[in-house]
Amino acid sequence: MNYECRPIHPPIMHYQIYPIPFMPVDPLLAHAYVPYQTYMMAYPLPEALDKGTLFPELYFPYVPEDKKWGGC
Repeated sequence: MNYECRPIHPPIMHYQIYPIPFMPVDPLLAHAYVPYQTYMMAYPLPEALDKGTLFPELYFPYVPEDKKWGGC
């Protein structure tokens, strides 16, 4: 048998980043439009487990006293 050394991972592809609009030009009623998440950074794993998310952009803790959330 011929056993060749092959890379474990596929080659890294380089992609161009282009702006994606937040909303379509002509949105349809009763359709969900979710913005694309841009990956900026990640929490270290122990901190991510504590906060419940790996991405700082998604971390919004609930604070009952905060007026923004309608608390008292």
